[in-house]
Amino acid sequence: MKAIIEQLRTLNDIDVRLGVVKRDLERLPRELAEKQAPMKSMKAAIDRAKMEVIRMKVDADSADLEVKAGEEALKRLGVQMDLLKTQKEFEAIRRQMEAQRNWNKENETKELGILEKMEAKTKDIEKQQAALDALDLASSDESTRIEKELGELRARYEELSGQRAKIAPEIPDTELTIYNRIAGRGVVALSFVKNGNCSECYMRLPAQIQNLALIGKDLTCCPSCGRILTAEKKQV
Repeated sequence: MKAIIEQLRTLNDIDVRLGVVKRDLERLPRELAEKQAPMKSMKAAIDRAKMEVIRMKVDADSADLEVKAGEEALKRLGVQMDLLKTQKEFEAIRRQMEAQRNWNKENETKELGILEKMEAKTKDIEKQQAALDALDLASSDESTRIEKELGELRARYEELSGQRAKIAPEIPDTELTIYNRIAGRGVVALSFVKNGNCSECYMRLPAQIQNLALIGKDLTCCPSCGRILTAEKKQV
């Protein structure tokens, strides 16, 4: 039985290391995604700002057409002014020209306001884009580092999985089934008797349980957490 327990120790060590590697394989992509999330938000904000500039450009072009149309209308009124024969007609055209000038001025002011907003928005976009480019460069370096680390972790995982696949079949079915049932709960399957306590759940072990675990004649489990109990490894 001691030989079997020693095999279970080895299997447990492999599974513990596999668990660490697996957690790192899950953690690193998640951390990278969290770091890249602000970049996605910035890019979306820049895209929205660019769409806003496009809409401003459409409005500015429309206002410019209105300005040009107003100038043409004012010219036509000026031509009509030269052909007038009565004071009454002259006053009517003069009022129309005054109204047209005011309308033209409003459209010019509107166009100028839109162009100023476009310029400010474009400068803001340029600043945001520069900040995004800097983050993208840093993220690229971080992504390269993480991809390298993930590659090393995958290789380590394959190596440990190979070791497990080699040792597991050598353990008798009864003991392996008990071990797998405990490990299947997502916990460390083996625990040591440490100062009379279970090293995993820290519960005080009955003296008889301590002795059985230390002797190692049979498979002994902690009455509290159910883990397989063994003697603490001696430091070499």
